[in-house]
Amino acid sequence: YRFYSRLLALDVFRLDVNYSTPAQSLADDKDIVVSNRQVILGHHVAIIAGPTTIVGSAVAVIWGWVPAVLWVLVGTTVAAGVYGLGSFWLAVRHGSLGLTDMVCSLMSTRARIPFAILGVVVLLIMNAVLAWLIAELLSTYPSAVLAFWLQILLACGFGWFLRRRGPQTLIPATVVVLVGALLIVWIFAKIPFAFSGALNIDFRGYSVVSLDATLVWVVLLFVATYYTTRLPIWKLTQARGYLLALQTSVLLMVLFAGVVVLQPPLVAPNFNIAIETPTAIPWMFVTLTSGAIAGFYLLMAGGITAKQLARETDAQYVGFGSALVDGILAFSVIVVCTAGFNSHDKWMEFYVSWEGVQDLPQLIGIYIGGIAKFASALGIDFDLAETFAAVVVAGLIAVTLEAGIRVQRQLLAEVNDHYHIISVRDPKTLLIITVVVAAMLALHDGRGQGGLILWPLFGLWNQMLAVFGLLLIGLALRRRQQAVGYVFVPMIFLVVVTSWALILQLSRWWTSADWLLIAGGMLLLVVEFWLAWEALQTLRKSVPALDTSLTESKMPH
Repeated sequence: YRFYSRLLALDVFRLDVNYSTPAQSLADDKDIVVSNRQVILGHHVAIIAGPTTIVGSAVAVIWGWVPAVLWVLVGTTVAAGVYGLGSFWLAVRHGSLGLTDMVCSLMSTRARIPFAILGVVVLLIMNAVLAWLIAELLSTYPSAVLAFWLQILLACGFGWFLRRRGPQTLIPATVVVLVGALLIVWIFAKIPFAFSGALNIDFRGYSVVSLDATLVWVVLLFVATYYTTRLPIWKLTQARGYLLALQTSVLLMVLFAGVVVLQPPLVAPNFNIAIETPTAIPWMFVTLTSGAIAGFYLLMAGGITAKQLARETDAQYVGFGSALVDGILAFSVIVVCTAGFNSHDKWMEFYVSWEGVQDLPQLIGIYIGGIAKFASALGIDFDLAETFAAVVVAGLIAVTLEAGIRVQRQLLAEVNDHYHIISVRDPKTLLIITVVVAAMLALHDGRGQGGLILWPLFGLWNQMLAVFGLLLIGLALRRRQQAVGYVFVPMIFLVVVTSWALILQLSRWWTSADWLLIAGGMLLLVVEFWLAWEALQTLRKSVPALDTSLTESKMPH
């Protein structure tokens, strides 16, 4: 951060403190508001650093701890940091445009379609799976349920206070709200709230209704997300994200302090080849996405957090800084999954095969249990630490889910405005459609796990979205006649490994006759070739004269 991000900020992106950001020129007191950069950092960290980071890092350890650590270190710095900073810069410089309109301005109107397909598919899969993961956590850790919901009320009060009193009260308010959040966990951890099993209603021997507890939680979560998404960003979402980032920091400090005190042996091997497991190259790079680089960073920055920057120079702090925090979280997962097991045999028992590490709630449970184990080395009650970790992880997933719904609605609105797919224009109705579609995918199996049918596609689609995002950033830099190597080098690397993994995966799916996944993979292949064609057409054009919208500083209004 001290040297490389400074190089990027000054010499590559040339961040300008006087450039008018969307929060200054387009403020609407709803989704676009000027905010303190500490709050924005916390909010953005909460959005990107959560379930996909935990799951991807936990799975990546199957190849040994050395490949996982190396990819987190290199990927975070060279790829994610550039991508994060560049995403904020790009969104600020195109603040008056929507996500798909930004693509059109940098490439062509045709490129709107593959970008929209990439964004919608990634978010749809993610939203459906995230709702199920929260439901599983609330079912597995009933002591976390009340604290999970009560912290939403605390965040509402926090957001209202900051809005009324201003950023000068941030530090004392932060201390009070963090203590309040910890007290909520401590008090309500002793009051578990649970309903489990299934609700079956029979009439004269015929089953009328059969509801699984997880399914009920999924429905409640989508309903709650609908209402929270309708609120102005400052009223709940931003404050909740900031509060969860603070709690995540506490969680990480406790974890690493416990490691120092306990000094556990590293039971995982340096390198490992498990039974019927794909090779680390290229699969590491499409498995461990968040924590290294993930495509949806661009969507979250452009659709939500970049609209809150008070100064363009804050892009360095928030964009690069959040990528580093995400990398630290990934590293903590690797520590738990390599030193948290009691013995090498226990580790080998869990990581015996590729299929054995596909249970997402179990992977998150290992991380939560590992945190509690290391916290107990500091004298903290195991059950209390476990509850706190469950509350924080469930909260992070919920913030990501809400952000995903927000951005997916934006994409739907932009595409509909251009192609007139449906006659609806009302934001509320579009939000209902967005939530219902994600809920239908999650609930179509009757258990809330419907999103898992497409989960094997997520890593591939996510990384191809990262390729597209890096391409857009590179094209914007090229238009400024500025160095593009810092962006195009990681982009080319991701193109190679993602395409390699996609071809290998298509072969595996063909062998097992997974026709739905084959269709998803072939669609991604079409999108990739489409993007390659559009990129070549754009790059073949001579570099235009400097675009003043990208270079001239505008004094804030």
